[in-house]
Amino acid sequence: MKIAISCHPSHGGSGVVATELAMALADRGHEVHVICHTRPFRLVDRPRLHFHKVNITAYPLFKYPPHDLCLANKMAEVAAAEKLDIIHAHYAVPHTVSAILAREMLCVCEHPVKVVTTLHGTDITLVGSHDDFRRVCRWSMLKCHGLTGVSDWLAERTVQAFDLPDPPQVIANFVDCDRFHPNGRAGYPDGQPFRLLHASNFRPVKRVFDIIRVFERVRREIDAELVMIGDGPERGLAQELAAELGVCRYTQFIGNQAEMSQAYRDSHLYLLLSEYESFGLSALEAMACGTPVLGTSSGGLREVIVNEVGGMLRPVGDIEALSRAALDILKDADNWQCQSRQARDFARATFCMTKIVPQYEAFYRQVMEREEHEVHTQHSGPRGTTE
Repeated sequence: MKIAISCHPSHGGSGVVATELAMALADRGHEVHVICHTRPFRLVDRPRLHFHKVNITAYPLFKYPPHDLCLANKMAEVAAAEKLDIIHAHYAVPHTVSAILAREMLCVCEHPVKVVTTLHGTDITLVGSHDDFRRVCRWSMLKCHGLTGVSDWLAERTVQAFDLPDPPQVIANFVDCDRFHPNGRAGYPDGQPFRLLHASNFRPVKRVFDIIRVFERVRREIDAELVMIGDGPERGLAQELAAELGVCRYTQFIGNQAEMSQAYRDSHLYLLLSEYESFGLSALEAMACGTPVLGTSSGGLREVIVNEVGGMLRPVGDIEALSRAALDILKDADNWQCQSRQARDFARATFCMTKIVPQYEAFYRQVMEREEHEVHTQHSGPRGTTE
């Protein structure tokens, strides 16, 4: 198939999944075109994979550059030139809206193309729920040819929030088990400090202050260090809190990292203490590397972590319960080894790329076959002749 993928090229989960999917599809023999205003940070060149940069035109008439229109124009341009079968938009706003506009531009005289949308979370819970975007978000979901979500929790939330006639088809996020694996990982410490790890965009929903508070309590009982990867609006405040609690000398803030696999392998516990996660991709990557995860029992994270199997789940904001759970994992060498093996085995058995990417391929084919059937039904007479 000939497939275009458009996403936010940032370090968030939606951009990571879209980029990993693009590379996996190219490796499986499809022709893939990634369309973004900036090259996604995880995108690695390979045969059959092409990147198309969206030029955002600045014009004195526009107070703000018209990104959505420039994106739609580039999508239509690529679809016509490459005879695309599918435009796969990750995030309803703006990518699906732009893809639908591109499709409408092409239908008149050029190449028809199908639009598929994957919902990742905040396009529903944050952007889509805002009065300024809710109507256009719902319209885009109803107008695309196929809709998927990354977890059962997100699918249910989408139907409730937008009164959709049908839920999105759930296709979970995935991990490349050839890259994210435990080979060469850190063993249980022998006289060395435990390493705790967190990676995110440091937005309020990630509750990074809870991570600092849990870490401070862990340090009361064991020698430990904390590595905070990423950047965002609450990074500076998190650094201030680490100083106030007296743990700044044991805490590293190292910014965004393009390759995370070794960081997971070098760690003994991964912390994801969010208000909610639609899925929790970073937790899955950590588990695939054999790193136990401490998470919150909220949202789609409950579909990634089975409590006491490769990690633990505790209530959002319960610092004492979260701290005790972290210590339960770390202070018992046998338990830590068991959790490490279980994390690896569960991630590989359930969410490995080789299991999930074929689900997207099957979904694309269903969309194409369904549309072809509808067109045939609309335009054919009783003997199959054109009416």
